[in-house]
Amino acid sequence: MGSEIGRDEYRAAEYAEFEKRWLEELEFVRTLFNDPANFSDERRVGYELEACLLDGDREPSPVNFTILDDLASGDFANELARYDLEINGGVFPLDDHAPQALSADMRGKWGQLQTSAAKFGVHAGLFGVLPNLRPEHFDRERYQSVMKRYTLFSKRLFQMRHESFHILFHGLDEVAFDREDVMGEALCTSVQAHLQVPLDRSVDYYHASLIASVVMVGIGANSPLVLGKRAWHESRIPIFEQATDSRDREGREHGDENRVHFAHGYIGSWRELFEQNRDFRVILPDITDDPPQKLHHFNMHNGTIWRWVRPIIAQESDGRWTLRLELRVLPSGPTLIDTEANVWFYIGLIEGLVAGGMDLTALPFGALRDDFYRIAKHGIGAHFHEPKAHKETILAEWIAQEGIELARTGLESLGIEGEETLDIIRGRLSQNGASWQLAHFDRYHDINKLMEDYMTNFDNDLPVHRWSL
Repeated sequence: MGSEIGRDEYRAAEYAEFEKRWLEELEFVRTLFNDPANFSDERRVGYELEACLLDGDREPSPVNFTILDDLASGDFANELARYDLEINGGVFPLDDHAPQALSADMRGKWGQLQTSAAKFGVHAGLFGVLPNLRPEHFDRERYQSVMKRYTLFSKRLFQMRHESFHILFHGLDEVAFDREDVMGEALCTSVQAHLQVPLDRSVDYYHASLIASVVMVGIGANSPLVLGKRAWHESRIPIFEQATDSRDREGREHGDENRVHFAHGYIGSWRELFEQNRDFRVILPDITDDPPQKLHHFNMHNGTIWRWVRPIIAQESDGRWTLRLELRVLPSGPTLIDTEANVWFYIGLIEGLVAGGMDLTALPFGALRDDFYRIAKHGIGAHFHEPKAHKETILAEWIAQEGIELARTGLESLGIEGEETLDIIRGRLSQNGASWQLAHFDRYHDINKLMEDYMTNFDNDLPVHRWSL
């Protein structure tokens, strides 16, 4: 989804040709898995970070293209809404130097963004859902980034659905609105961690990432206020799933898989994940004459299927292929230090689960999926099935008693000393971004004051567990 396309209208024959080409590339991917020597065993970590742009009154500021022109760097990219943009982070060997390298990269690029934004009277902040967004901020003419891919994306999904997008979910309050485009997705901003894994343990890493995602959607929650309503602790989950749902009514009633979903089930090979892409119709038929080995059409299609844990295959300069997990459940913020802690706790949990030798598929998949949505809705005080014995317990209690130690073990296996991260996570058990926002809103009922206090804490880079009301 990151690349611009040539037009915002395509003929039926072009969709058919694109599908033919991506299926040819899928056949090439199948052959890669026949020989393990095709794959690199190097370990790497990277990230993408989405930011909100605010004017002097802390209102959404639709100037991302102005700032991107000023930055003039491929390290920064537009997002769906003009008041958002994305930092494309560096990629680093996953070793004892990785936390320092990632931190320096993130903070350096954040400084570049803030310096550029300040030229135009704008300030950047990190939110899962920007609390002061209102319905007028979804006006496509004023607030959608002027890109052909976004225009086609809206039209194509609307054609598939044969009806408008209906967003409806309940937290303490009901959130409900309709759109005839995908601008509802502009509510969501996130940080995506990228974890490159070796082929021989890739299935274990995939399953471990699903389990860790259940934990992270709770401890990292930062999206509880939507259009002035108290919604899910991590409201990005239902918003994104509903705002980009390409299924028509019959498909939804039949139980067809949504383009945005937790996972289809446990797997025996990553080939199964790529085969699942056959179930989804093409959205962006950008055709090139690249040979199948470039995987242009394959990757374009894979990039329009937003699993919360997305598999990615790519080729290195030496010709070997890599397998990468794009971990998509985390919201942006509340601060840079919280964002860094989230990334490393996530990776520590995954490494600890893989190294622990437990059966990562023993829990029925339906129970794992249910845990994911329950935790996203209710937060760290909700019940889930802990990874070893699969007994139901409260998430916050499990993190305190076992999760932190599991992540420490995982980080130590990489040579990483993670006490600063684990101290932040330990403090977060008493207050995370979602619980602070909900408590602030319940006390003051004033979104403007919430934005002011939030941004004061953000600018001080104070971890959220230390924010007062």
